[in-house]
Amino acid sequence: MIKEEQEKKRLASRQTVQQRLARLQQKEAVEFKEHLDNLNDGVIAIILTVMVLEVPLPSQAGVSYRNFMGSMFIFLVSFFVVANFWYDLNRMLLVLNRVSKKMIVNDFIFLAALSVIPMLTKWMMLEPSSLAVFDYGIAYFIANLMKLIISANAWEEFFNEVEGSPHMFSMRLGRRLLIVLIINAVLIFLAYVMPRWDLLAYLLLTIYNFFYPEKTAIDQQVK
Repeated sequence: MIKEEQEKKRLASRQTVQQRLARLQQKEAVEFKEHLDNLNDGVIAIILTVMVLEVPLPSQAGVSYRNFMGSMFIFLVSFFVVANFWYDLNRMLLVLNRVSKKMIVNDFIFLAALSVIPMLTKWMMLEPSSLAVFDYGIAYFIANLMKLIISANAWEEFFNEVEGSPHMFSMRLGRRLLIVLIINAVLIFLAYVMPRWDLLAYLLLTIYNFFYPEKTAIDQQVK
């Protein structure tokens, strides 16, 4: 009898520990989601602030008003590019109650690509050469690719939560990946041929993406 009582106590204690660990794991995933949202907002806010500080003023030596206006155009292109990334990222993460470690790592890579944009923006302000626009296109492509990967992670996490099937959207993501590859390849090629027109293309593409954003889980109806 004593051994049976001791065994019951051990089992009860083990179940209590397992339940507590399960609650802690769930709490950790939820809190990481909140921390990730705050991190994204903070990093992107800093990126936008740093870019405007890089605009040379006409009062500086060797800076004409024409150079100032050209730098302002480059700044606006980068500003709306980064702002549109923020908008898309928040829409993708909005439907999730928690995030996995895989999504956090992908988000860090995405933020790293965005963090390079202010430096490349300054380079284009000082010297809008083909190489500068080309490198800008590479950073833009990596950010787009990571955004697509995060979108796929968001779909996976969302359907795991609602016990649905993400297979119905796999073809959509595949087509989206193909479109991203083609568009970015064209933009990178144009950087060598027409770098200034290429910047205009980035701006127009960003405006289009803002008014016709990529569909997320909140835009869909599961049948």
